[in-house]
Amino acid sequence: MQSSRQEFEDSYTLWIRSAAKDISFALNQLKPEEVRKIIAMSEQYLKEPESVYGRDGLEKVSGLAPPGVLLLFTDAVVFSQSIFLRMPSIFDYAVAMNRRYYLGSWYSIITLNRTYVKEASETMLRYTLEHELLQKEIYEEALMGAEQKKFTPEEKRKISDETLKQAVEKTGITPDELARENQLMLRVSYTSPLLPKPFAEAALYWYMEKNLEEFKEYGKASRAEKEDELGKKLNTDFKEWLDFSVNTYRVFLEDVKKELNYSDYGYA
Repeated sequence: MQSSRQEFEDSYTLWIRSAAKDISFALNQLKPEEVRKIIAMSEQYLKEPESVYGRDGLEKVSGLAPPGVLLLFTDAVVFSQSIFLRMPSIFDYAVAMNRRYYLGSWYSIITLNRTYVKEASETMLRYTLEHELLQKEIYEEALMGAEQKKFTPEEKRKISDETLKQAVEKTGITPDELARENQLMLRVSYTSPLLPKPFAEAALYWYMEKNLEEFKEYGKASRAEKEDELGKKLNTDFKEWLDFSVNTYRVFLEDVKKELNYSDYGYA
């Protein structure tokens, strides 16, 4: 167990350092003031992870999510190893992320990039939320099943493709709007702070912990003792990875700044 975890940590750290090279190359195409802003925000996130998320500006999407789902905003975009092309330099970017955490009760959360929400049409937002909700249903069902199924990258790709098709059908988004939505997502990903998925999840966990009293109405009790036990186990397992998630983000950010030769941007 320990050796397999160490192997994963070593492998992921190598990947995140490789990712830093590719991402810093993209950042170098931006204006110096844009780079300074992104790095400053990234440093703030490392210093205070829960500052990644907030609730201001929800008016545009407040009526689009079902009751019981907590919507949060972030200026960041999440990236991870691609499930579509298994190459180190290819990333999946996400302007939306859904998670379900156990913190005494179950909390269903969807995070959305603030710029994306501001610039997207209502149909685009409905489509994005619908895609997240459809995936959420599948993953939660698997998690709560007797086997607690874990999906392979191929299975995740299939789930993403199928739920995208369903989201298109349910929202009626047109091919033209889909193309515009994709362009918007790429542009936002290009000009926003990028967070490795594990760090984004850790930051969300700490944000929820810090603001739990405010979000009590979103908590959903376990349906049975077995579900409660599962929640406690998931919580314990997740917390064991928090330090690693922060440490790899620190490595990522340090490497990005080195690759950028960040002192050239007016900082030592």
